[in-house]
Amino acid sequence: MDSLASRPAPPHELVLEAVPPELEQGRRGIEATLEKVADLHHALGLDAVNIPEIREESAKSDKGERRKPFAPRVEPRELARCIQERLDVPCIINRVVVHLERERQLDWFRETWEDYGVRRFVLVGGERSDRRYPGPSVTETCRLLRERVDVPGLRLGNICIPTRRGEVARMRAKLDAGADFFTTQVVFHAEEVTALLDALGDRPGGGRAPGLLLSLAPVRSERNIRFLRWLGVSLSDELEAWLSAAGPEAVTERSLTHIRGTWARIAGHAAAAGSPWPLGVNLAPIGRIPAATTLWLAQTLMGGSAPLTGQALETIASSCANHDDTRARR
Repeated sequence: MDSLASRPAPPHELVLEAVPPELEQGRRGIEATLEKVADLHHALGLDAVNIPEIREESAKSDKGERRKPFAPRVEPRELARCIQERLDVPCIINRVVVHLERERQLDWFRETWEDYGVRRFVLVGGERSDRRYPGPSVTETCRLLRERVDVPGLRLGNICIPTRRGEVARMRAKLDAGADFFTTQVVFHAEEVTALLDALGDRPGGGRAPGLLLSLAPVRSERNIRFLRWLGVSLSDELEAWLSAAGPEAVTERSLTHIRGTWARIAGHAAAAGSPWPLGVNLAPIGRIPAATTLWLAQTLMGGSAPLTGQALETIASSCANHDDTRARR
């Protein structure tokens, strides 16, 4: 479906999304996550690890399904502390800010810096816009943190949904409140991001040009696709049909080909238009995506060519296989 006419510029920043393990897995789950992150960091030199806060939520689309029920997870800042201390990789914590009232929420951020050493956050709002929550909104939290929390080098990110109506106005308001980077929802269609960049123009707000992390998620099965749809990811029926048309064995290969083409079009468009927004990548291996798949994708986005070979790939693939076999036996 996609072809590369020329080699695009590499991402300005390469970030790996690491979902906290289920709480019931205990220390074994944390160690397994650390092992995967360590292998990928050794091969890629990650700029940061992005840790989402997983909460029970309802479906965002009636086209998808979630087959595995929600399970409580390790607190993101606990995993962040382990990663930063053991691997020396800075972490980004996604924080849902609406569930604690203002003063308690500010205390949480102070504590997370002082006790866990995290200074970069993505602020996330409530699941439903028609519900009243006890805590502040994302925009209000940005402003409060800038005014009342003393964290050296504090960086505040917000979620960007390119297809959402009025998104540019939302982003400008968040920039004015103190946001300095954005992370997109998982992106499969280049035109969603290129249209957003065009609408933002040369002056994204306040004279600043904060970074935009594009979340890219390889898929390995139709089940993967159905879960992404359940999460509300924008993925056309045409693309889903193409990914699945060649059979289960080809889904991963086709998804990687498509993602490479998507990045090429976005990066090429940004360069041609002279967009001031630095474009990074948030690698988001959602579900049981082999580490070798994530590695191959990252290497090609960074300017590599052809499937990887050699000791690095063999080490990553072996580590992933051993991890999956261990989990299967539990």
